[in-house]
Amino acid sequence: MVFVIIVTVYYKKNKMKNTFKYFLLLIIILLFGACSKLNDNVPAAPEVNLHKEGILNPASKNFHGTLIKNLMWDMRGCQQCHAADYSGGIVESSCLTCHTQPEGPEACNTCHGDFSDPAKIAPPRDTEKNTSTDSVGVGAHVKHLYDNQIGKDIPCETCHKVPQQVYEAGHVDTELPAEIIFGDKAIINLGINSSYDATTATCSNTYCHGNWEFFRDSSANQFAYNSDRMIGNNQSVVWNVVDGTQAGCGSCHNLPPDGHSNAQISACGGCHSGIVDVNGEIVDSLRYKHINGEINVFGN
Repeated sequence: MVFVIIVTVYYKKNKMKNTFKYFLLLIIILLFGACSKLNDNVPAAPEVNLHKEGILNPASKNFHGTLIKNLMWDMRGCQQCHAADYSGGIVESSCLTCHTQPEGPEACNTCHGDFSDPAKIAPPRDTEKNTSTDSVGVGAHVKHLYDNQIGKDIPCETCHKVPQQVYEAGHVDTELPAEIIFGDKAIINLGINSSYDATTATCSNTYCHGNWEFFRDSSANQFAYNSDRMIGNNQSVVWNVVDGTQAGCGSCHNLPPDGHSNAQISACGGCHSGIVDVNGEIVDSLRYKHINGEINVFGN
């Protein structure tokens, strides 16, 4: 305002002389004053920090794994800064330093399984970080896949649709529990009615737990039958009870199976040679001849 008064007085004294020059001067003064006014008390630019403290600490509530879990495991937002292959991007911070598998953070063992061993993609360590077999997300995974002593290891596709990539339909796009879609050994013979009850964590009508029958009329070894068929026990098993009580010898079929000629367990190896010994223990080193959908006798 002071600048305006000074210029006005000066104008009256000098009337119209150099009008244009002083008008231009007025504009400059006003702009200078306005800019000075606008620059008073300008706050410092805030620090830009997308990730909160603890982003790399698994024990922190701000751990990036927890944040991604809350986003239904959708990591595509990370690619905006860290590049499509997570190699660093505009922030020059690579995710591949820790996520060393070819798929980077999208590797199967990132969210479940053994983070240090890409060959073990199934729990223990489920998506909720549980490791106890009491947890439904853990249950009998190890007994089926990695520590199976009574049959060949059970592949993931026996119970799940295995996705080819992380965002395939039916994988991370739905809430827990994981969908059970039986295949492979679960549905051999009568196992076409296999089912899983998520409320009780119970598998029913699976071939591998005794839902099968073999008919004497179609057998080359009819002498082994004392009925028109042999049948298993069709045992319903609770997935997260892993104490040996549901998978012991004689649990999925009687010893011998119902419909089989009477025999002591010590005699099993006589016909099922190379499969069991005189104690009824599985001795097939590759475990291909037990729980395989066939009756294997005389070494075949």
